[in-house]
Amino acid sequence: MVWIVLIAGLAAITCCLLILIVPRFLRRMIVFFSVGSRLYLGGFIRITLGVLLLLFASQSRLWGYVVAVGLIVAAAGLSVFFFGLRRIKQLLLRIQNQSNLVLRLYAIFGLAIWALLVYALLP
Repeated sequence: MVWIVLIAGLAAITCCLLILIVPRFLRRMIVFFSVGSRLYLGGFIRITLGVLLLLFASQSRLWGYVVAVGLIVAAAGLSVFFFGLRRIKQLLLRIQNQSNLVLRLYAIFGLAIWALLVYALLP
């Protein structure tokens, strides 16, 4: 079951690399998830991933790091349901209007987090 989280981590790393190379990819993702109630699907996926990280933390090299990331990911998923679509869409609009440099910095930050997470979960 750890492979599910590893695949999600590799997908996140791939997205971060795409954003680093082509920042408008993040803008397109924001537009995609802002349509209708797709943000709720994203929130559910984040909550599920966070719970899986918490479950597999004991099997990892850096269990404290995996627990911390799991709690952050689960909290990010819960925030969609807590704050509602309108407020989350406003936040995403602010992120979408940032410069390419800022979007690339976000991508570097995300890349570092997910790369260390994949390392921590590998046997």
